[in-house]
Amino acid sequence: MLTKSQINTAQTSELEALRDRIKAELARRELANKEAAPARHVVEERPASTGTLRLEMVKCGKDRCNKCERGEGHGPYWYLYFCRNGKLTSRYIGKTIPDDLTRSELS
Repeated sequence: MLTKSQINTAQTSELEALRDRIKAELARRELANKEAAPARHVVEERPASTGTLRLEMVKCGKDRCNKCERGEGHGPYWYLYFCRNGKLTSRYIGKTIPDDLTRSELS
């Protein structure tokens, strides 16, 4: 826990980094408490500076999809989960994590 003195003497960049770490931890905890949607299967999970990266197999929901009918699903695809305005939000990343996201987002 930081004291008032530590907060007052911290650089703006240090406080911003701390804010991002707190937001990422809150998103990770909310995600851990939430059950995965039945149409998704989590393959891998990684911490990120602004939330949590998840590699997921997803079902499209189309009636005639052979992959989903066999239980395979599509993917795996990367999603970034983070909190925005107090709500857990996800952003589709793709089949691979781009280099710029790896450098800027991963802790």
